[in-house]
Amino acid sequence: MGSYLQRDMVTGPAPALSGIAIDGSQLALSTNNTTPTLVYFWGTWCPVCRITSPMVESVSESHRVISVAVASGSDTEVQSFMAEHQYHFPVLNDDNGAQSHAWGAMAFPAIYIVDNEGQIRYVTSGVTSTLGMKFRLWLAKF
Repeated sequence: MGSYLQRDMVTGPAPALSGIAIDGSQLALSTNNTTPTLVYFWGTWCPVCRITSPMVESVSESHRVISVAVASGSDTEVQSFMAEHQYHFPVLNDDNGAQSHAWGAMAFPAIYIVDNEGQIRYVTSGVTSTLGMKFRLWLAKF
């Protein structure tokens, strides 16, 4: 099942990912990070994301995370959702689906681990654990 859900997910060099986050800050995935980045595609409407997002919040406390809210409403609506659930990870709003399409994120949540050279090292879709995310981020350092 996992392979089927991940069939469209991009591997190799990470596609461009940048924009104005819902908090007004500039957010970008660069190819010269000093640590790996977890890229998280999710939706406020996604029941599995409601299980995964608290774990992403935990990971974001000690690792770089860029999240992309897909088809989840206006920036204000996404901000309200984030505040209601006490999430603090950075969010790009992909209201037109362009970012998720470029990354091949078709099943949600979709998680990518991007190493410090801009290569996608691991992809997963669906529920994953905090430990699993942290372990993949650690492995991406080597």
